[in-house]
Amino acid sequence: MGRYAQQPGNVLYTSQINEEEYPEQSQRTYTTNTPPRIVMLHGNVTEETIANATAQLLYFASIGSEPISLVLSTYGGSVHEMFVLYDTIKFLPCPVYTIALGKLMSAGVLILASGEKGKRLIGQSTRIMMHSISAGAFGNIFEITNLTDEYQLLQKQMTKALIAETGMTKKLIHDLMSTKLDRYMGPDEAIKLGIVDKIMG
Repeated sequence: MGRYAQQPGNVLYTSQINEEEYPEQSQRTYTTNTPPRIVMLHGNVTEETIANATAQLLYFASIGSEPISLVLSTYGGSVHEMFVLYDTIKFLPCPVYTIALGKLMSAGVLILASGEKGKRLIGQSTRIMMHSISAGAFGNIFEITNLTDEYQLLQKQMTKALIAETGMTKKLIHDLMSTKLDRYMGPDEAIKLGIVDKIMG
């Protein structure tokens, strides 16, 4: 399970070491006594990673109003957990600066775009990927219909949030996500679409 330190002024790195195999290492917390308040989401968007990131954001917000930097590198994951972190960022009284490094895909795109406007950064080698919500459904025809309706609602909810965060039109977002293929892009196109503001460095 991930662990983190609750110490003011520290950079917190969530440890994903297996506690049963390496009990002594699972207790390790990597900290550095530097002023920036930094949280890292490195991995899939899951209940565990989002719970860790959300807890760290809430903790930092509780001890000061200075900006928090959220460093992101993810292939995406659960749309529900994406909205947990998205709503948390919007709720916090202090600004959150988002930074994309390596890969920022699927559910990670909205999280990146939700950062403080003008303070959303991307590494020059980072790749971004967008696509519509993907999911599977099983059961009888009524259950499948019910799940399909829910997925369509979530897609509309995500589109609405992307419009608010990027300034893209509903039609443009639909065109980007309506293809059957994943839509990849580099930093320059991500800036033009309003997902990020500037390239790091």
